[in-house]
Amino acid sequence: MIRRIDHISIGVWDLNKARKFFIEDLGGRELFCAPVPEQKYRWTTIELGSSCFIELIDPLEKDGFLYRFLEKRGEGPHHITVQVDDINKTYRTLEEKGIPTFGLGEPFPGWKEMYIHPKNAFGTLIQFAEFNPLDWIEKGYIPAAYKEFAPQEVATQEEIKVSKIETEGEPAIEIRQGDEVIRLNQRQISKLKKSLKELLGD
Repeated sequence: MIRRIDHISIGVWDLNKARKFFIEDLGGRELFCAPVPEQKYRWTTIELGSSCFIELIDPLEKDGFLYRFLEKRGEGPHHITVQVDDINKTYRTLEEKGIPTFGLGEPFPGWKEMYIHPKNAFGTLIQFAEFNPLDWIEKGYIPAAYKEFAPQEVATQEEIKVSKIETEGEPAIEIRQGDEVIRLNQRQISKLKKSLKELLGD
């Protein structure tokens, strides 16, 4: 049901101060930052090391949920985000197990979510989300922990090198593409040329 834990979200009052701590002091890397005006907060994703992500969330206005959270509980962990492949299937599974959830929906295109309330999860707000992580960071950089979501490289993108080499008895042609190698002697080359002519109708 659970694919991976994506990040831990931390509520903060001062984003710049938190950025300095997690980026300058701890050596993190900021991946994305975006406001959510309708919910009156902003989120900032930071990569720490090769497998850990945190999300800093700070309030934009005084009447939003995050401002109320910070006033009541102070700065600190707000929720854990768990990635799933199918949010609706996860919802049904939890429902069958008698675990209550709330907030099932798609608040942003490409992001489906729901939650388990802290009272049902040992004091922790758990967010389940169906999404592609690479859609939610700046383009052009793929974190080590997100390699599995990167498009597979097409083999033909690698350069094909053709060279003449010396083998035992006679020269040959070597065709190399990455780790793939084909070697043909003169007789094999003649057969290949004949087969290609018949195939292409030349």
